[in-house]
Amino acid sequence: MYGLKKTEVTCICDNVYVITDRAGCCVNLVTGKEKALVFDTGSGTDDIHGLVRGITGLPLVVINSHGHFDHIGGNGRFDTVYMHPDDFVVLESYTAELLGQWRRELLPGQAGLCQPFEAETWHGQWDNMKALYFDTFDLGELECRIIPLMGHSKGSIGIWIPKLRLLLSGDALTPVMCLIFQNHTSVETQYNTLQCVKDLDFDHYLTSHHNQCFPRQTIDRLLRCIENSRKGKWHPYQYPYPPYAKGKLYLDSMEGEPVALICEADKGHC
Repeated sequence: MYGLKKTEVTCICDNVYVITDRAGCCVNLVTGKEKALVFDTGSGTDDIHGLVRGITGLPLVVINSHGHFDHIGGNGRFDTVYMHPDDFVVLESYTAELLGQWRRELLPGQAGLCQPFEAETWHGQWDNMKALYFDTFDLGELECRIIPLMGHSKGSIGIWIPKLRLLLSGDALTPVMCLIFQNHTSVETQYNTLQCVKDLDFDHYLTSHHNQCFPRQTIDRLLRCIENSRKGKWHPYQYPYPPYAKGKLYLDSMEGEPVALICEADKGHC
């Protein structure tokens, strides 16, 4: 979904939307009776705040699924954004120059249409980000629960909405599991996370790189992928977009949505 010519808004159901920026990064918007949840803010290429306000005028609860740049890029346009404290270390690796460059490279040929990156205010770039200190919250007749999803990053979290039988998962449960970016953990940790997810009562889940739901049965495919990878064939892998990390890839299945595992090349079985 990278390199879209325009932003897209997909209505999943009456009160759940996926906003996709031109870099293919997704924002999950869930509206309740009293508040709305914004889960991730995209890569920063587009005015996510404006798109959210075009859908709802409710007070906002804004939460990042993790600290990678393509999910926190729109944070600066919101008053307060919460993120798990274990991923604040990722912010230390970013500079104004680096993020500005990556934002332009996400949109080749469209760089001049990106949201401006205000390098002169870099010293206060993350001032509105707060450590996530609560594990439940209510949007108004819609309870939400924070779920730890360590793997893709140490501070990755999801949001389980029991009434909707829906799990918002960020990058933690993408069919291609990626363990090569900043602050990632081990394959064993990813496997344990998947096992814990199976204990939750939900029918579908959303990621932050797809504008469609995946059935909970996909979790079984991810578990089998990791199990099969122990004796599987691995291939060298280069991620083609910022941050351009390298690793090795095991492709387990092309049935429906491809399922694969990517991890660092020097980790043995990862």
